[in-house]
Amino acid sequence: MSKLGLQLSPADSESKCLVAEITGADEVYILKRDFIPAEPEGGWILYDGWYQLNGAVPGVTEFKKEYIRIKDGKVRRNLPFRELVESLDEIKAGEGPRVERMRKEIIAILDEIKEAAYCEPVVEGIEKQKEDLDMADEPDQIKNALYMLKKQKQSYIQQYRKMFNL
Repeated sequence: MSKLGLQLSPADSESKCLVAEITGADEVYILKRDFIPAEPEGGWILYDGWYQLNGAVPGVTEFKKEYIRIKDGKVRRNLPFRELVESLDEIKAGEGPRVERMRKEIIAILDEIKEAAYCEPVVEGIEKQKEDLDMADEPDQIKNALYMLKKQKQSYIQQYRKMFNL
C-alpha cells in the first residue's frame, strides 16, 4: 500500500482545507466521508483509496471539493460522483486493509511514546493499550484512537516524563 504526502492550503481567505477519505455508504450523503485531520507537522498523509479534497497545492490546479483516487501512488483527479457510487463495493472491500494500516500506525505511535518515556510503568501501560487495540473491531473506534494519538503524542510523552521524573 503506497502513501503520498499532501501539503494543502486554503485557496483563498474564505475557503478551508478539507481532506476526507471515502470509506463506504451513507444513508444521507450517499458516500461516507471520514474527515482526516492534518498531521501535527502539517499536511496530510494519504494512502491508496478514494478521497474528497478542497484546497490548493502549489503548482497544481485547485481542488474544489474534488473526488480523487490514489492507486499505487498515482492520483486520478476529477472523478465523477457516479463513479464513486459505482465503486462502493470496492471501497467497502478496502476496509480490512485500511483498518490494519491504522492498527500499525497506532502501534508505531505507542512504541514512540514508550521509547521517549521509557520506564516500567509506561512500558506496562503501552503493552496493555496494544492488547486493548487487538480487541477493538470497530473501524470508527480505531480511526478515532489513531487521530487522538497523533494529536496528543507529544503531550503524553511530556506527561509521562513529568510523572515519572524522566
